[in-house]
Amino acid sequence: MSWHDSLLARARKTASRRQRIYDLDPSPDVSDILARDETDLTIPNSFRLLAFILFSSPLRKIKLLWQNLADQDTPKRIHQIELLAQELRSQLGESSRVVTRFFERRNYSRDLARVPALMEKLIYRTTPYLVVQPQDERDISRILAFCSSKGLSVFPRGAASFAFGGAVPTQNGVVVDLSPMMAIIEVDPESQTVRVQPGARWADVAAQLELQDLAPKSSPTSRFSTVAGWISTGGMGLDSYAFGNVSHAVAEVRVARADGQIEILSMQDDSLRYLFGTEGQFGILTEVTLRVRPKPEHSSPLLLTFDTPAHAIESITSLNTSGHQPTHVVFFDKAFMQKENILFREHTHLSDPIVPEKDTVLLHFEDSEGKEKYLSSLNGNSQQILENRVASRYLWSDRYFPLKAQRLSRGLLGSEVVLPSDEIPRYIKKVQKLGRHFKISPTAEVIVCREDEGYTYLVIIAFNCDYSRSLHYALSLLFIQLLVRLAVRRGGHPYGIGIWNTPFVKSKFADGQLSRFKQKKEETDPQAVLSPNKFFKIKGRFFSIPALALQPQIFRAILAVCHFGAPVLGLVAKLTAPEQTEHWKVPGADDEQGKRLLFECSQRCTSCGACISVCPAYHITQDELVTGRTKLRMAETMISEGPLQQAEAFAPFQCLHCGLCEEVCQTRLPLRDCYLVLEDWVEKRFGSPTETVASFLERLDQNREFINNVFGLDIPDWSPEEKISRVPLVERSQEGEGA
Repeated sequence: MSWHDSLLARARKTASRRQRIYDLDPSPDVSDILARDETDLTIPNSFRLLAFILFSSPLRKIKLLWQNLADQDTPKRIHQIELLAQELRSQLGESSRVVTRFFERRNYSRDLARVPALMEKLIYRTTPYLVVQPQDERDISRILAFCSSKGLSVFPRGAASFAFGGAVPTQNGVVVDLSPMMAIIEVDPESQTVRVQPGARWADVAAQLELQDLAPKSSPTSRFSTVAGWISTGGMGLDSYAFGNVSHAVAEVRVARADGQIEILSMQDDSLRYLFGTEGQFGILTEVTLRVRPKPEHSSPLLLTFDTPAHAIESITSLNTSGHQPTHVVFFDKAFMQKENILFREHTHLSDPIVPEKDTVLLHFEDSEGKEKYLSSLNGNSQQILENRVASRYLWSDRYFPLKAQRLSRGLLGSEVVLPSDEIPRYIKKVQKLGRHFKISPTAEVIVCREDEGYTYLVIIAFNCDYSRSLHYALSLLFIQLLVRLAVRRGGHPYGIGIWNTPFVKSKFADGQLSRFKQKKEETDPQAVLSPNKFFKIKGRFFSIPALALQPQIFRAILAVCHFGAPVLGLVAKLTAPEQTEHWKVPGADDEQGKRLLFECSQRCTSCGACISVCPAYHITQDELVTGRTKLRMAETMISEGPLQQAEAFAPFQCLHCGLCEEVCQTRLPLRDCYLVLEDWVEKRFGSPTETVASFLERLDQNREFINNVFGLDIPDWSPEEKISRVPLVERSQEGEGA
């Protein structure tokens, strides 16, 4: 081969490499030379090729370095992702989805909580390579086998309504989104069981059971969380006082292990206990059979008020040994009740309070005789309950809206810890004192849960914050970790672990139990395919140097210093704290072309996922881009001029504007107004989505009966030839049963 041929071959190889890695094309002059078939190069052209081979754009390399540091897609990564997706798609069912577009994948890099970008990127790569929505158990098995063979991590995900990183990727990998697998397979009234897919929502399970005069034993306050998700994160919630946590209700599960093998585990299998509260470390649930109960014929909430938290908790511990059997027992402190009145006034514009502003215990009875016996035991104090009858009914009816306080600010944070009962009053007092240092007004809630021996107390501390104020928000996150430290020092432990509570993981398990869990992890997942680098041990980027701060001994030392320096940190917190408000004036859709409306609503979105479960468009497309919480995240991306592809931007036009999402929104956001503003922005930037809308209308035509029967909506008629950029307004059906 002549030197001319060698030079051309080397230049073409360099051009191909730079295109693949840097997405960089040669200059027009060099492209023209490379396109020729000449073997006799002129001297000037030879020098051009030599310069092209030896030198490249430093700016492009700097940009590539930044993309790697920021966990963004590079041309090389995009190429790898497409190859992985193509290979995986060939192994899955036709109805499964494999997501490769950046914004949509980025949407799966967080859960309920926001984590400052610097903290997130220093420790983990949270943007998955792929998001896969399997259609059945076989798909889940194939995904796990594929990822094991490729050395890819797998992160199971439900509604992502957990706040501590349980479903968040740590090293890219593959997110297995189980939320479309939401079927209630079978309700068996005779055996009083229900068999469901892992992504089944508790609201849907309860609705199907009610048709057979049945009800769940216990359920989460997050009504639209998934069955598998609640099993994986602990399972303490409503009616847990009578029926215990979710582990008492699970009769059988099917679980896919890390190698793709399927196991069936029943109540008698010792391995079943490793699946409760371990956040998918030991396998992915593919099917769950729950034991249920007859539908209660009576419902009566009762309210007791006290002068101090200590007296309230004392009344609960006395109740535990009294023989009385309410199904649900929960304590609310005075600050919680004050917040309830603020929210009630904000909603109704009435001046009178709806609940007494005292330390309170709410009890719920499903047995009228049991309620009367309890009233008789109060030694003449039943008048107190009778006076609080409206308040008790109000609190009980609002039990499925635990995050509604976020309407009053641009954020809501909290901690969930399990404490001994005798430590709770002192803990609440310490929390209030620490809150005064940080100019934070926390509220306290305590849910009581029956266990095999005695009762467990789940303490939930919540407070408003502002995501948009970086320093203030960082101090708010620090405040949460200080709360967990306070609980651990008093014999408690975090309710969930995920990522951010990993430094406290030893406090959750009894002596030797953590070692047994780690040994079981080695047996079932020796390659650490499932959710690595969290829960048991933090391991991150940059040789894990930034993650050293989350190592238990170092982390606790840092928190000890911060706790000692709380008065000084508190001064900074007070200077950066947002103004407290008791009313949110919703911006108009015309203010700053809707920018203020979308920004304020995106900040007040709790990301609870309630809008997903009730969205007809989601049930048809299985695409979270059509749902309320993701549309608001897209609005944030457009405001910050982040990366967004046309196909992703057009997806939100697949919307019926039916308003069902607004009805279940915890913070009562004007979502339909937000959607119209977002659609206007998209049309101005990307053009008219007529093809996307036409395809969606065709799918609506095919699902008219389903939408009418399940959601109670009438799909209007339209002309197939008509080119429109918006879906016609959908009205409520006069005959549909509704969701």
